[in-house]
Amino acid sequence: MLPYKSLIEIDRNSSVNIYIQVCNNFVSLITNGTLQPSDVLPSSRILAELIGINRNTVKLAYEELISQGWAESVERKGVFVLSKLPVISKPNIPQANKNNNQQESFIWTNNFSHKTLSINFQKNGLRIDDGFPDVRLAPVDQLMREYRSLSRKFYGKNFLKYGSSKGSEHLRISISNYLANTRGLVASPENILISKGSQMGIYLTAQLLLNPGDTVAVGTSNYGYADDTFKHSGAKLIRIPVDQNGMDINYLENILQKQTIKALYIIPHHHFPTTVTLSMERRLKLLNLAKNYRFAIIEDDYDFDFHYENKPYLPLASIDHNHNVIYIGSISKTFAPALRIGFMSGPPAFITAAASLRELIDKQGDTLLEDAFSVLFNNGEMERHFRKSLKIYKQRRNLFCDILQTDFKDTIEFEIPEGGLAVWATFDKKIDLLKMSQNALKNGLHIDNGLFYKNESFDQNSMRIGFASIDEKEIIKALEILKNSL
Repeated sequence: MLPYKSLIEIDRNSSVNIYIQVCNNFVSLITNGTLQPSDVLPSSRILAELIGINRNTVKLAYEELISQGWAESVERKGVFVLSKLPVISKPNIPQANKNNNQQESFIWTNNFSHKTLSINFQKNGLRIDDGFPDVRLAPVDQLMREYRSLSRKFYGKNFLKYGSSKGSEHLRISISNYLANTRGLVASPENILISKGSQMGIYLTAQLLLNPGDTVAVGTSNYGYADDTFKHSGAKLIRIPVDQNGMDINYLENILQKQTIKALYIIPHHHFPTTVTLSMERRLKLLNLAKNYRFAIIEDDYDFDFHYENKPYLPLASIDHNHNVIYIGSISKTFAPALRIGFMSGPPAFITAAASLRELIDKQGDTLLEDAFSVLFNNGEMERHFRKSLKIYKQRRNLFCDILQTDFKDTIEFEIPEGGLAVWATFDKKIDLLKMSQNALKNGLHIDNGLFYKNESFDQNSMRIGFASIDEKEIIKALEILKNSL
């Protein structure tokens, strides 16, 4: 007989009934091959004595096993593992000092074997990120109040049913008004799709636009996740230089005279990672090139709302009269990253197709959350949040840059950003950013090592350092640790 005294484990403090625990233990013994079909189980009296429980509890466990189809009772003989079960072999246990290489259980293509998951920013600790909003400023209480209010209302119960894959109609109306009032972008609610952040918009766009072998133009320095999304679609990337005035559109024009591109991905405001802004002259020329060469412009305008000096340029989508632009924006980047709300607009048929594709991976978003956001837009709370945040972020930017100019003048070169939430910092070549990041962590500061911004064409000793998500005291402390970590 098997050593059931050690094999059957009972937790008397568990909320799970003891007879269910016994049943589950036997299921595990069957599924791991320890017990085979037709094996006899110990009598209820013997098992009860071995594991120190009531005999009736064992009987209940056996009845549960039989009802689930794992065992059968034979009159006057006892309880047996069901004879009809297939034979399950015991799992191979890797042994020390032996070659334990095994084949995969099934064949698949792991296109992400060289990738690592992104950083978990929810862990506590002082951190200089690459340009996130300060979630402490977000009116989350007001948002949750509206969320609860909607859920209590009679008509709100309908929100718990399946809705439109384009997202909440109320939020699409609010976003339509918001875009018209702040950016001069005319997009009807039916021509807007609410996404789970801007990254979903990029993914949907890439899947609809690109076939394997197509070419996408991107910046020499660029948002890495966008690059990876296009590559995942089978596209080839062609790099366009980026200078202090944004993407070099004259260089792009020379490329277009030699080869065809399917799309161009661009961040006209606060280019990622360098934070530069595309000049108006280049914007107009880019739109003309898109019209003449018939390629799509994927405009990622993730943090349009944060400008500190002058009024921002209108988005490309606002002055696009030929419908070449697919416009992608984000509320997550301006409110709180964990609340995944983004939006995209473009030609009507394209947005409808994007909604259909979205259904294959995510039937719809969180309608209640989206409607709660629409209330904040409609009652002016979002506008108040943006105004308040803008004032605070400008003060933090100024302090952050003042300290960089005085304490890091020999080690960091940068331009004071006119908008956005981060500084593009170029470090002295003698500084090893990987070691700097490791040293900072030992001293209590989380900061990136710069590897995320590198690609096959871009390898500067630079990185984005965000100022928005930490307050003045934290800025002073963080930069002091950074200085001591160089």
